[in-house]
Amino acid sequence: MKKTFREKAIAKYTQLARKNKLMYYPCLVALSVTLGVYHICRHFVTNTKRYASVAFVIIFFMNSCSFSFAVFAEKTGFIKAQETYSAIVEDSDISLAVETEVNPEEHLLMEDDTSDLEYDPEADIDGVDVYTLDDILEDGENYQPENNLAAEGNPEEPEEDYIFDTADWRLVLINKQHPIPEDYEFNLGNIKDNMWCDERIIEDLLLMMQAAKNDGYNIAIQSPYRTSDRQEMNFNKRIKHYMGHGMSYMDAYKTASQVITVPGCSEHEIGLALDITSDTFQPLLQEFADTGEGKWLAEHSYEYGFILRYPAGKEYITSIEYEPWHFRYVGREAAKVMYEENICLEEFWDKYL
Repeated sequence: MKKTFREKAIAKYTQLARKNKLMYYPCLVALSVTLGVYHICRHFVTNTKRYASVAFVIIFFMNSCSFSFAVFAEKTGFIKAQETYSAIVEDSDISLAVETEVNPEEHLLMEDDTSDLEYDPEADIDGVDVYTLDDILEDGENYQPENNLAAEGNPEEPEEDYIFDTADWRLVLINKQHPIPEDYEFNLGNIKDNMWCDERIIEDLLLMMQAAKNDGYNIAIQSPYRTSDRQEMNFNKRIKHYMGHGMSYMDAYKTASQVITVPGCSEHEIGLALDITSDTFQPLLQEFADTGEGKWLAEHSYEYGFILRYPAGKEYITSIEYEPWHFRYVGREAAKVMYEENICLEEFWDKYL
């Protein structure tokens, strides 16, 4: 009669122990481990179909559950783990919304349609400083560029055959998939009063403002550098706004992340991004693109190292809706390439870095 694996194992270790008495206890332990592993493997082999069915049900449930979005966001870098639910729910006064009947005339956003739900633009500029070039230069104690800004405003030509480097601070990629590195450092420079940004971009910013003014356009800057607390506050306000119109927390979170970057993933937090409007049009609305200042910036901002960070038609790449007011400093060389090739920063990284 053919011996079983168990009988063979016992016979083999018994024989080995008899030959050397010192091997008795090691053989006993090895036999126990061998038989244990054997029985476990045999159990899974004989129950393969059962475990496969359970795994399929679990995977199906996770994919269909609304909470799977939070897991996906955390795994892919959409949000930092420590800033997901605890930072957003516990630190804010958000409460779960009660679904209400929606008035069709209000064109409120439901499910994946984000085209008609407008966040109150006045709320974005309420309490936020907005400065034109004249506002910035009226105080003699404020920053003055070295090359006589008031008389010039002409950009320098970027270097030809410039070699781009991932270590270049101007090209740092910050988005939902690439949060701000913990060791990222920069020095803040004062624009005016309580308005700050990375000190290295101030001169090009003022040169651009002067050039626009020379062409008859009075652009205004607002909300350049934001603290992480301010970014979190803005993000939570969006969530609360959407929940107030009957959205669940998860739907409100998803929608808010399409119109404002989640805390820890905003270029405003490193002082390289700023919102630019005009002295006569200050709300952050897409209609700004149709103003004279909006058109001038779209055509000339690259000459001073700035790019339109979230252009129309690139939403599937940036994960942020079109924002004609949001500009990011990348340096003249990179800005020229992105302007001429009509690519966004993510595409630039894929191609040149």
